Amino acid sequence: CSSDAASQVPSPCCPFMHCCIAAAEMTLPRRIVDCHHHFLAPDEPFHATLGALGAPAYTAEQYAADSAGLPIEKTVHIEALADDGAGEAAYVDALASRGACKVAAIVANCDLSAPDAAAALDKIQAASARVRGIRYILDYDGPFDGECPTHVACKAHATDYLRDASAAAAFERGFALLAARGLSFDLQLCPAQMEAAAAMISRHPGVPVVIDHMGKPWRLRADGGAADAAELAAWRKGMAALAALPQVSCKLSMLGVAVPGWPAGGAKEELLRGLVLETISLFGARRCMFNSNWHINGAVSNSDAGDVPSDEALTMASLFERFHGWVAHLGEAEREALFAGSAERFYRI
Repeated sequence: CSSDAASQVPSPCCPFMHCCIAAAEMTLPRRIVDCHHHFLAPDEPFHATLGALGAPAYTAEQYAADSAGLPIEKTVHIEALADDGAGEAAYVDALASRGACKVAAIVANCDLSAPDAAAALDKIQAASARVRGIRYILDYDGPFDGECPTHVACKAHATDYLRDASAAAAFERGFALLAARGLSFDLQLCPAQMEAAAAMISRHPGVPVVIDHMGKPWRLRADGGAADAAELAAWRKGMAALAALPQVSCKLSMLGVAVPGWPAGGAKEELLRGLVLETISLFGARRCMFNSNWHINGAVSNSDAGDVPSDEALTMASLFERFHGWVAHLGEAEREALFAGSAERFYRI
């Protein structure tokens, strides 16, 4: 593939895409707003669940070391299975206030289905002026077994807050509280839940929503088989329903869930790059945002399981270089949006 080919936009099925990716200049964006990362404090009461899961600590100092040399101007801290959303928010706020990190916005955990959701939201907002949004992990598609798309955070309640009629009604009552408080919602779900999520979100146009991790299509094999086709069909249908809502944006991160082993390159990276570009085309660059999801190390940040050997060498710098290479053919304004501007607008920072 010639150097000229690298400047063109290869289709997802282009036989020369791997060559084009390799030929693309590996550079970093001009500036980055890392709009999704985590600090872990498993010895603190607000992270008791992380402690029970055996998670190691991941500090602001470690993040600073891992991101050294990158043009990161500010960041957004996303809740990390927090047992106490206000407690975690206060902890992160204190780090930012003393200059230990560049956190400009905080997304806190809150069970919006709970009867006391309003009081909990008030407490969270009182804990930090940096709070911009809420996340309550929702990806549930059957009992948690480590193999299906259900997240470990849903193991305790084993409830589908988007498709179970009773649970969904309770969750929507809490979701409706966000608009008046000026709060956004980070939507982490699985493709099977997307149409139900779109229906609920459409009834609340005053709540900005961002899909976490590109909607988490599940463990594609990149083999052209029937299983991949079925998973992608469900993902595409759901993403189209969500993209039709102007208040919905999408984060591009933790992509090892979608295509395990993509950092090794080849057909897996080709497939993933095509899906990323498809997502950007669907939502537009102003509603998409790359981020690191960084915590612990590259393997865990790329996929919660952290069990793919090819991911072990992934650094934050190499991750952003790969992201930037995938969109090198886009204009400067689009790349600025993808790496910084979209996140600044969404989180109002």
